[in-house]
Amino acid sequence: MNPTSWTMITMSIFMSTTLITMTTHWLMAWTCLEINTLSMIPIISRTNHPRATEATTKYFLTQTLASITILFTTTLNALNTSNWEISLTTEPTTMKIITLALMMKMAAAPFHFWLPEVVQGATTLTALTILTWQKIAPLTILLTCHSNTNLTILTSSAILSILIGGLGGLNQTQMRKLMAFSSIAHTGWILATITLAPNISTLTFMIYTMTTMPIFLMMNLLSCTTIKDMGTTWPTSPYLMTAMLLTILSLTGLPPLTGFMPKWLILNKMIALNMTLEAILMAMFSLPSLYMYLRLTYILAMTMPPHPSSMLMKWRLTNKNYTMLPLTMTTMMMLLLPLSPSL
Repeated sequence: MNPTSWTMITMSIFMSTTLITMTTHWLMAWTCLEINTLSMIPIISRTNHPRATEATTKYFLTQTLASITILFTTTLNALNTSNWEISLTTEPTTMKIITLALMMKMAAAPFHFWLPEVVQGATTLTALTILTWQKIAPLTILLTCHSNTNLTILTSSAILSILIGGLGGLNQTQMRKLMAFSSIAHTGWILATITLAPNISTLTFMIYTMTTMPIFLMMNLLSCTTIKDMGTTWPTSPYLMTAMLLTILSLTGLPPLTGFMPKWLILNKMIALNMTLEAILMAMFSLPSLYMYLRLTYILAMTMPPHPSSMLMKWRLTNKNYTMLPLTMTTMMMLLLPLSPSL
């Protein structure tokens, strides 16, 4: 891609997301969402592959449908109330429709259908952008009007997302699709407390992003596209294999790793607010996700690919000049749990 075009697209994505975090006007928010969507289209389709073209089409149609729904609903609300402010939108039906449209943009169940196919058709780093950065804009809007959103819709979507994210990843062999279903499950945890405790939802998203980034960066370094490729990580680089293993365990939410922190806080908050049944369902429905991650760790740490005597040992040929970013973030995802009492 032309460097000038790449710079303009990257700046458009960054500026549109930044402006959404500062705007209070629905029309401005819709404009930034559209700029964000249009900027991602050339990035997804730049490989000129049929799968990339299919992913681009699905991404464009889904995001456009959600944006049109937001524009139509907010315009009707403005005609009825003469109000374009995001935080002052209190009409229940309007907020329900807007919440559903934002859930579609975040790929929360039952509007998750587009995410695995789009992520599979994109490159590894583009998939990382879709699963992390592209969730900031709709999440920010939900946090801005969290006091007026419908708790029943968000809680139902959260429980369903956790279940579908776990079950959908069980039969996947492609790493990008598996991480897409992982994103759906974590979106459920984020949505669970947006109305009750938005600060916990923000923390959950931050920790999910910080955990997912090193996994994708290491996948890109090692050219891992399938689960079978994960088994060759040990002869390629024992150090990256250990880092990826611990990061995946943190993403699972097992103590004493950092990923346990948001789930612990969410379940504690829900039980404190007498939502015990919902908390129990979320904890139970996360078990398929646990099995999915543990299968990955088993393949990483307890299996070895065949090495005939004529095969060159890959670890002797591997460049040891790894970037420090994935290793630094992996360390953070292992050691930040003691900070939980201060939150």
